[in-house]
Amino acid sequence: MTKRIMLATIAALVTGTASAEVPLFAAQCGAGITTDSNAKGQVYINGKVAKITKRPDGQISANSAGVWVDITPQGGSAPRITYTAKDKSTGACEVLSFKAPGGGHASSAPSRGDSTERAGRGDFDAHGPVQCAQGKQAMVQCNAAVAREGGGTATVVVTRPDGRKRFIFFEKGKAIGADLSQADGSQHFHATRKNDMYRIEAGHERYEFIEALVFGG
Repeated sequence: MTKRIMLATIAALVTGTASAEVPLFAAQCGAGITTDSNAKGQVYINGKVAKITKRPDGQISANSAGVWVDITPQGGSAPRITYTAKDKSTGACEVLSFKAPGGGHASSAPSRGDSTERAGRGDFDAHGPVQCAQGKQAMVQCNAAVAREGGGTATVVVTRPDGRKRFIFFEKGKAIGADLSQADGSQHFHATRKNDMYRIEAGHERYEFIEALVFGG
């Protein structure tokens, strides 16, 4: 699986209406939001063609009628898909079907062990407090939950003071991204890990928590 680390500063975006790199998929994104793609590389949200923005890190953002869907291709595996609804609520989408770009056989949705899919449906391994802040505000305690695959691959979901959720993705102990979209006003992502502590910047938000939340134990 190719690791994608979002750049600390976002380079120029390339915008288009279709892309051959868009995988064929169908997904359910929370209540009342569906998304799918076709062989032309178009993405549909609730049955309407969405505007596509391709980011330098490989993520594809689709926007229609105030709903954002962010697609992270993962080669021959089902893409990671998250959404931002009109009310600014966020979450992970459940991939119902998938076919890799360039051909190949359709595969099923992610297995029960896929941490992003499990987090999206609220199937967590553990809960615990983390430190979080908006902008330059002081850190406060927020509730978090984690779905783990093992070996440091996990999805941490933090519930912020305003009630919105932020999904943060880890692969083999490395924080690789969050469910940021243009609707957040910034797609900046930066993470460090020193001793047993993660410090993460996601958009205008900051998070701190111990590595045991990701690894367990």
